[in-house]
Amino acid sequence: MRKSWFASLALGLGLAMLGGCGSGTMNTPPTAQSAQVSLSMTDAPPAGVTVISFEVSLTGATLNPGGVDLLAGRGPIRIEVEKLETETAFLSTAKVAAGSFTSLNLTFANPELTFLNNTGSTLAGCANGSVCEIKPTGTLTATISGMFDVMAGAQTGLLVDVHLDSLISSTLGLDFSASGAVTVQQQTKREDDDDHELEDLDEIHGIVKSPANNQFTLQTTLLGDITVAVDNNTRFQDFENCAAANFSCLKDGQSVEVGLALMGAGTFLAKKVELQDDVAEAEEDELDGVVFKVDSPTQFEVVVIEELRNIANLEIGNPVTITLQAAATFHVDANGLVVPPSLLGAFECATDTSQLLPGQTVQISKVSMSGGPAPAPITITTDRVRLRRTRFTATVSGAPTGANFNVGNLPGLFTSNGVSTIQVQTSPQTNFVNVSGVSGLADGNLVRQIVSEILSS
Repeated sequence: MRKSWFASLALGLGLAMLGGCGSGTMNTPPTAQSAQVSLSMTDAPPAGVTVISFEVSLTGATLNPGGVDLLAGRGPIRIEVEKLETETAFLSTAKVAAGSFTSLNLTFANPELTFLNNTGSTLAGCANGSVCEIKPTGTLTATISGMFDVMAGAQTGLLVDVHLDSLISSTLGLDFSASGAVTVQQQTKREDDDDHELEDLDEIHGIVKSPANNQFTLQTTLLGDITVAVDNNTRFQDFENCAAANFSCLKDGQSVEVGLALMGAGTFLAKKVELQDDVAEAEEDELDGVVFKVDSPTQFEVVVIEELRNIANLEIGNPVTITLQAAATFHVDANGLVVPPSLLGAFECATDTSQLLPGQTVQISKVSMSGGPAPAPITITTDRVRLRRTRFTATVSGAPTGANFNVGNLPGLFTSNGVSTIQVQTSPQTNFVNVSGVSGLADGNLVRQIVSEILSS
């Protein structure tokens, strides 16, 4: 029987009408007379290819003339491109003397691409209908010409857009030097505007360390260790055993998801701190993955898109087989949503894979692991599956009805499994960008950065 899919959009969701290129950004905290480098990458792959994970290292970013190093010697920096479609990361700060520059040189290395091939034929050694991980080759440098001015007393930002539809060839080769593959915009803010919010960094997952005096260290795999401050407006969610719902609930060793604001002074302020696992549970290794195949009632397959800690012989982009331990539990990370009770109950009462669907993002608690490193097969046994928010781009299908609308032209992970339409349910907390709300949507509109819980009925 064909399943119908529903997407409930969570608090903090970005739903953007496509009015140009660019989405998530990478930002560097500013300092006096410094250049803030922002890197934005959007997912628009060749027809018939669904990019599940695309990692690449940024090894160099220099302004010329003068060869000014914008990475401040911090490279290489590993970037998960697909994740940046809806989330934000940052680079290091570089002090740059005031002056005018005529080009920006970017150098990349070690790209790894995991994709679903629905082209109808073998592509880059990957059979049609298969999910494959490859290391594409090609030109890994880009020179963007223009006039970039760094002014004394200002914070200068270079917003770099990388367009996958121009970057990736029809044979899955890469060419960062191709026309339209990389573009740059300059942004400037006043240096003395320290309280101004430069950027939001959503869904930063990490471990709490040394909470004291309204700040704590957040240990992450992608950003390293960062210092996070809280204020009276910081929201504390899902601390069920701490009625105070404030900073006093934070404990050393907890696993949390944090929504951050990058402030003008280069500091991080928490807008939201959501408890994922208390100290004992957080000691287990966790990974986030996108489901691409359900094999049996006790087994399914994912592509890894994030790790809470670095796990030996496992990397982002690896396909992994997940085996359910006896009495494994299922949970929904509602993230402030009011999820329809029938859909919530069906998922959380599951005892097997019947509620799992290709395209969902799930968090897996690792009990044991065998195999690896890739390309050797990897199998992980889990005692817990937590439904997380999924990100995708689609087209509005038909006229909206009340607070809901349908989307089609879905990524191949959905369509290859018989799902051509998803109903999107919004709420008063849904964040709309470049459109006033559901009533502003029309049939055929392309919408990006749909961030949602995907449940089946």
